[in-house]
Amino acid sequence: MYDIITIGSATRDVFVRSPALEVHENADTDTGVEGCFAMGSKLDISELVIETGGGGTNAAATFARLGWKTACVTSLGDDPTADEIVRVLKEEKISTEFIQRQPGEQSAFAVILLAGSGERTILVRRGAAEKFDAKKIPWKKLEAKWFYISSLGGDLDLLRKILDHADRHGIKVAWNPGAHELKHGSQQLFPLMRRTDVFNLNLEEAMILLDKKVRDPAALARELGELPRRAAIITDGKHGAYAFDRGTVWHSGIVDVPKINRTGAGDAFGSGLVAGLMKKDDLAYALKVGTWNGTGVVQHTGAKRGILRKYPTPKMLAEVPMERIS
Repeated sequence: MYDIITIGSATRDVFVRSPALEVHENADTDTGVEGCFAMGSKLDISELVIETGGGGTNAAATFARLGWKTACVTSLGDDPTADEIVRVLKEEKISTEFIQRQPGEQSAFAVILLAGSGERTILVRRGAAEKFDAKKIPWKKLEAKWFYISSLGGDLDLLRKILDHADRHGIKVAWNPGAHELKHGSQQLFPLMRRTDVFNLNLEEAMILLDKKVRDPAALARELGELPRRAAIITDGKHGAYAFDRGTVWHSGIVDVPKINRTGAGDAFGSGLVAGLMKKDDLAYALKVGTWNGTGVVQHTGAKRGILRKYPTPKMLAEVPMERIS
């Protein structure tokens, strides 16, 4: 039996940093900032990093590095990218026995355009990552204490099968949905959230899910908090994270460090938080572990480079601001 099995995407990530990608404010864009360059131009690159990523493998790296027996369920093509993803998983001591290979398909591939400020735009081709085949999953072998589910490409039928399996075998479930899952809306997602132990998403996603216009993460955490069996978590970037647990809203702040890359920080926080709960059934402690895992990632280019290799020390834990709001 595994301690935890992660289920989600695996990608090949190419990080490109260029002075030409520096951002400026534009209130007409969704994020309020944009980067522009002339088509047909040749731009200098100041940094190029090629790594593996994807929610399924990034989370698996967290659990394996922190000493938990880990496997990853993901879908790959039959290309060299898939071979490299498998190599890295094995190097991280993550079981690859549940990996699917889709003949004739390309593995997921992403190009991350980075500005010096840490802002980024991601160009992604999901390829095989969107072609999970439930029939290829060896369900009888999926034995674990926890499942950690990230994006499934919007496949709610597969999600229901995973939750059914977890219910039958008493497996705890953490779910960090992707954009394609959130498009299904609250009417379809709320019943599924009730079957999870930990539900984690960012503030913008929570506002979309609950159809809210006001940015109030504490209120949103409380509204969502009654759905999962254990806790609902809402992350808010530089403002930290909010969690509703057994009638209490907690707020954890961030650790002030230089930030050069945000890609993978959400995966690191969510998986670090669950790793904290696996070690100690204390949400405040888990929030601090998640915070430190995300802190490591934002200091490096690449979604796995800064992931913790051991649990934070008491001194490190004390550096994370923690507030009990209500």
